[in-house]
This record gives sequence, C-alpha cells and structure tokens, in this order.
Amino acid sequence: MRILTQTLDAKITATNHLIEMTIGEYSIIAKDILHNNDLQRKRVKTANRSYSLLKDDIKVGCVIPPIVLAIFPTDNHENKKIDSTNLIEKIDKTGNNLLILDGLQRTYTILDLLLEIEGNPDLSQKVKDLTLRVEVYTGISKIGVLYRMLTLNTGQNPMSTRHQVEMLYSDYKDGFDNLVFITESQNRVPTGNNEFKFSDILDGFISYITGDYLPLDREDVVNIIKNLEALTKDDKEKDLFKQLITTYNNFRIRINNLSLNWEYEDIGDIKKRPFGKNVNDIFIKGQTLAGFGAALSFLIEEGLIKDLDTINTLIPKIKNNEISTALNQMIKFLDDIQISAKKIGNEQRMYFYYLVRSLFNESNDGYLDFDKSIIQANRFYKANMLG
Repeated sequence: MRILTQTLDAKITATNHLIEMTIGEYSIIAKDILHNNDLQRKRVKTANRSYSLLKDDIKVGCVIPPIVLAIFPTDNHENKKIDSTNLIEKIDKTGNNLLILDGLQRTYTILDLLLEIEGNPDLSQKVKDLTLRVEVYTGISKIGVLYRMLTLNTGQNPMSTRHQVEMLYSDYKDGFDNLVFITESQNRVPTGNNEFKFSDILDGFISYITGDYLPLDREDVVNIIKNLEALTKDDKEKDLFKQLITTYNNFRIRINNLSLNWEYEDIGDIKKRPFGKNVNDIFIKGQTLAGFGAALSFLIEEGLIKDLDTINTLIPKIKNNEISTALNQMIKFLDDIQISAKKIGNEQRMYFYYLVRSLFNESNDGYLDFDKSIIQANRFYKANMLG
C-alpha cells in the first residue's frame, strides 16, 4: 500500500490522497467498513447483471475505477492531524471510521468474487494481488462528506439520500446542548420545552439544504448540491445541522416568550382539531421546522440575508402587538387548510414557509412583526394555491 499523490480539494476544504493497494489489502479494509459503519447503503439488487460482468473482468485483470473513501469526521480537529506520514497507519486502524463515498457496489462485487473463488487458490491469489486505486479524503467535514456523496452518486433514489443525511447526523440523534431529540424507537412524543422528534428535526434540515418545504424527491439531489454551495460559500467547515437547529430553537423560544403563556381556547370557530394548543405545541412539529428551513434557505440563496448568524441577530428584534389574537388567527388559518387541502401536511409546510419568509425579509410588511407575518403568510398561501 503506498500513497501516489495528495491534492487539496478546495471545494470542500479537504485533502484527497490517491493510494495504490492490492485488492487483497482493500478487501480487509472493506469488510471492516461494512461491518461497523451503518452509514453505508445496502447493495443495489437491480445491478446484478452489470456486476456479474465486472467479476469476470476482474478475473482477467481489468483496471477498476478508483474507489473513494473518507475518514469520517467524528472529530474534525483530530482528522486534520492525518497526513501522508501517518495515513496508511490510520487506515489500517480506522476501519469503522472509514466511509465509502463512491464504489460501494464495486466493493460488494470484489468481496463476493473473493468468496466465490476461495476454493481456487491460484485464481484467488491472482485476484488479491491485482492493483486497486483508492482515493481517501482526510480533514473533511460532514457537509463535505454529504456534498461528495451526492456529486459522486447523483443517480441514487430519494430514500437513500434521506438515509445518508440521517446516518451522517446520527451522532446528534439524542440531541445536543440543552436540546433533546426523540427517536422512533423511544415511542413517545415530545413533552415540552427543548424536545423534538429527531425525524422532524431531519425534515427541517433537509428542507434547509434543498430549499424546498416539500418532502424529498429524486430531483432534489441537484437542488441539495446547489444549495450546499450557497449555504457554505463563506465557511465550508461550519456545522450547518447544529447551527440551523440552534437557530430554530432560538426562534421558538422568542415566540414563546412573546406569547405570555398563550393557550388556544376553543370558542367554536374551528372545525378540526387545533394545529397546536400553545406555542411549543405549534413549533415542535415537522411542518413548522420544514417551513422554517426552506424559508431561510431561500432568503440566503436570494441574498436577502447573509447567513444564519444574521437570523440570530434578528430573532431578539421580533415584535408583536396583539399576539394572542394573532396566534388564534393562525390556528384558524391552519384549520382552513385542514378543511380544504388535498395534501394537508404539505400545505401546512407552505404556510410556515411564507410566515418565516415574511418575518425575515426586510422588503415585506411583516418584517420582524410576528402578528403581520401571520396575516401575510395566509395571503401568500392563498395566492400560491390560486396559481
């Protein structure tokens, strides 16, 4: 195993090391990666024919396109200490911290082939001795991993993209700082301040990186790539996930403080179950998070705000006049959506998208005025639905 080149990838501020090793050496590393790393997607069953041909090609000594790995950034400071002097040693010891960015199905094919021919010692040794080129990224951030995953695998389906995002940020699944995230396996609902469902948090983050409040779709892979470029243009190492969710929680706290312990009282003006009975009830939901994330993405991409730090300076400036009246009006608007919408959840997301856009866009009448933004969001929503 030897390093051939090392090149700075300025796009994601990481170092790409081109390494030459044997298939036998790679197979040992690959088994460790697949056994220990839940981030990896499963094999593609529909590709059996093409990978069967690849097995035959490997037997006769074909050159396989480079497989791309990354040392997973569990500690990016420690990750940056890796260089050409200790990379080989690190790879040998870091199987469960390595991630296959491109070449997962080729990896499965290599391992399957070695298993199939282990009864033929001569052929097995011939294949194990073949040269394989492997690219390894070091000093890479989570956003860098996500960016390279998407650009190297643009044909993948939306479920696998969501799975990658979920697994990439799985170390946050229990929460961070004073926030608590609840996973599906815990089988309970958030009970109050600072608690969210992890799946709803993911909805908000995915809406942020796609710039779309709607659930992830196949075409969104291109949007994610485009938006990641815009969102990280000033700092490619920022933790977008943690920064967004912290910003959202600051927003929730501000509205909760303004509300003066408001609770919705049913006076017979709505026909469905209220969207929420208090501010926390409203703002822990996935629809609200998704609208928030998509709106901020839009504002940043359009140059209307600089970044999330700007939003955090604006949040304390949000004002209100008659917030109890405004919040009651919001519940009525959301009730109307429940009655008329074909896809209730999507249209609720749309409403909150327009609410946040109005609240933080200086050119809107609702700028930093929560009461006015509630009214304006409903106008934008109705205008959108009318086409």
